[in-house]
Amino acid sequence: MTKSEIEKKKKRGQLLFLLISIVFIIVFVFKFSELSNTVELLMSGSVFFLLCVIALQVLSIINRGALYHSVYDYFGARDTLRRLTYLSLSSNFINLVAPAGGLSGMTIFISEAEDQGMSKSRAIFVNIFIYFLIYSVFIAALLFGLFYLFFNHQLQKYIIITAAILFGMIVVILFAAIIAFEGASRVKNVIGFIAKLVNSVAGFLQRRKIIISNTDVHVVSEEVHECIKILKRKSKGLFLPVLHVFLLEAIDVITLYYLFLSFGYPVYPGVLITLYSVGVLFSLVSITPSGLGIVEATMILVAAGLGIPVELASVVVIGYRLVTFWLPFLLGYYSFRKMQKEKIIHLENGSA
Repeated sequence: MTKSEIEKKKKRGQLLFLLISIVFIIVFVFKFSELSNTVELLMSGSVFFLLCVIALQVLSIINRGALYHSVYDYFGARDTLRRLTYLSLSSNFINLVAPAGGLSGMTIFISEAEDQGMSKSRAIFVNIFIYFLIYSVFIAALLFGLFYLFFNHQLQKYIIITAAILFGMIVVILFAAIIAFEGASRVKNVIGFIAKLVNSVAGFLQRRKIIISNTDVHVVSEEVHECIKILKRKSKGLFLPVLHVFLLEAIDVITLYYLFLSFGYPVYPGVLITLYSVGVLFSLVSITPSGLGIVEATMILVAAGLGIPVELASVVVIGYRLVTFWLPFLLGYYSFRKMQKEKIIHLENGSA
């Protein structure tokens, strides 16, 4: 890499860091008073349970890093738990400030693919596979929540429509996965179709005829086919990644339970799972970043409909979002900042 290329890469990194920092400051300043009020209200609850909630979220952050570590190890990539935890925090932060269905955060892992001992196309497959695992396990919780609301006569049309959109997205992913498992030729056909679609859109918007070439399609198809062969050969090895995904779900449900207990209000497991599933649903399918504002309002409405006092539901739900949304948001910014600084230092040393 020439000195001019290093300088350009360094400037791009600094510009990205500046833009992300501006977004972070804007979001934080606008929500600072709300966060302060939430912390003040939560402090009126049991300190023991609040400390348990913080400990659970720290465990959740480590567990998410362990999920990436187990999946990367499964597909033959090597990296440390510490680094993958930093990457997962940074990825989550990027998803919050630039929501794109998880695709924006995925770019963090793709950009680091070479350091993890794999190609970018394999990194794309591995990260999509992780999202597939997370969504697959969440669907069980969502179905339970929908039936619980139905039997309690609280299933509203807006929840049904939102759930239908998510189910539609998952069906499309499943359909593509089933086709891909048929064989290498099917994999190439699926990726070729996606490439044509991308090239057509790019040609219309940017007057560029080819974004993804036939060579790119062939390389990506081979990588995806290799990953599918690993899945067929080592299907039992998925136990650990699936366990980490279940832990992610369980920790958030227990977090919600402890927040209710901190105010001396025990809640049935069915209510907890329903509130959790509704919250995640509207964070995945929303017009705001991670459902900011929409998730809180919906969870409070559902909680009130299930017999929980509105005042208590408001405090608990906002507190839940504080530890599951804002805490990872702040730590994610720190992780992203740390990674960018390390990259810039590396580039400066490389140019010396």
